[in-house]
Amino acid sequence: MMSSSIARATLAVALSATASVAHALPSAPVRVAPLHRGSLSRDIDAYGQLELATARNIDVSFPRAVEVLAVDVRAGQRVRRGQPLLRCTGVPGSDLPWRQALAALRQARSDLARAQRLAARQLATQADLAAARRALADARARRDAARAQQLGSGPRTVRAAFDGVVETVAVVPGAQLPAGSSAMRLAPQGALQAVVGVSPRVAAQLRVGQPAHLQLVFEPALQADARVLQIAGALDPRSRMVDVTLQPESSAAHWFAGSAVQVEFALQTWHGWVVPRQAVLVDPTGQAYVFQDNHGHAHRVDVTLDRDTATGSGISGPLDPALPLVVLGNYELSDGMALRVQR
Repeated sequence: MMSSSIARATLAVALSATASVAHALPSAPVRVAPLHRGSLSRDIDAYGQLELATARNIDVSFPRAVEVLAVDVRAGQRVRRGQPLLRCTGVPGSDLPWRQALAALRQARSDLARAQRLAARQLATQADLAAARRALADARARRDAARAQQLGSGPRTVRAAFDGVVETVAVVPGAQLPAGSSAMRLAPQGALQAVVGVSPRVAAQLRVGQPAHLQLVFEPALQADARVLQIAGALDPRSRMVDVTLQPESSAAHWFAGSAVQVEFALQTWHGWVVPRQAVLVDPTGQAYVFQDNHGHAHRVDVTLDRDTATGSGISGPLDPALPLVVLGNYELSDGMALRVQR
């Protein structure tokens, strides 16, 4: 009995010593997270301003020489559809095509009436009557064309054909405009585009239709998605940058041409293991590495840092997808150290 008691006591002491040694082994509190694959892109910022989209602008012009009587708007002014823009009248002699069209119409009506009287007396054939009717139809068409081309005489008021912005005004009251000359230029409401400058290296990586994101520099809350419309084929002689034109996919009424904008382009999308930035460490030799939780012990894995962004790091290396990644507390670890995982 004595020997049995001594054996049990000896075993208890040995187990207690083993537990003390295990408790004395170094360990560290950490947090872990599963590995996952994802995508990262390199973001490039460019700066420029909003401009009126010239491709959609409309010139207010006249097919004949006119004299400007009054100008009711100024450059930069917003206008509504139907709002008066200017008043003008034709210069002497400019309504000659209109007067000729009216004279031809009167003559065609007279000729048809005469042909109808002669036909009633059987002095004109049905072919003569049909020819007179065709001549009257042609004369009416010429009169309508002259009216559509604004060749009529007398003062007239020119009104905005749509809601928009007056981009330029090229006339003043009293000015005489030759036929075809532009009096002013209108841009439809919302017809804004962003023009920013990028380096030739960045321009070579962009493509027409590529998505981007823009925001007003002095009003960061005003943002919109956009797409690349055009990439210039030469450097701007002043900035020595390549101009890139973008079309906002939506714009608000309080966006104005001339506003400074910041545009963010996403370039060279990368796919692979995406981890929190703090999970990646670098040793004195410059080798990047991470720790994985290998059944309660730290397992160091040397990796390559392929992409580093504000939202995460892209890494590659002999990672085990089944083992969690240490994302906090890794600074205190060494290979093989026991882990105390905090939930």
